[in-house]
Amino acid sequence: MPDHCAACGQDFKIEPGFYIGALWTSFPIVIFIMTLLSILFLGYFKMEMNWFFVALTVILFLLQPIIIRLGRSIWIHVFIGFDEHAEIK
Repeated sequence: MPDHCAACGQDFKIEPGFYIGALWTSFPIVIFIMTLLSILFLGYFKMEMNWFFVALTVILFLLQPIIIRLGRSIWIHVFIGFDEHAEIK
């Protein structure tokens, strides 16, 4: 993750431990993905439970970098406002 925003210069390292709260924003994303995959794999494809857990684990493991970045983005947007008319530094 960059240290500063390229557009406005906002420091992304606000304080030590700031992004621990991003766990609370990434958790609902994981639950949403797990629910969709459960409906798809168990309901539509009628997958066996053992293979379902393997597939779910692999997919969530591969999506983890995206989920973490999205959770951090949501978390910082809760505390830092966005001004689309800000001057580029």
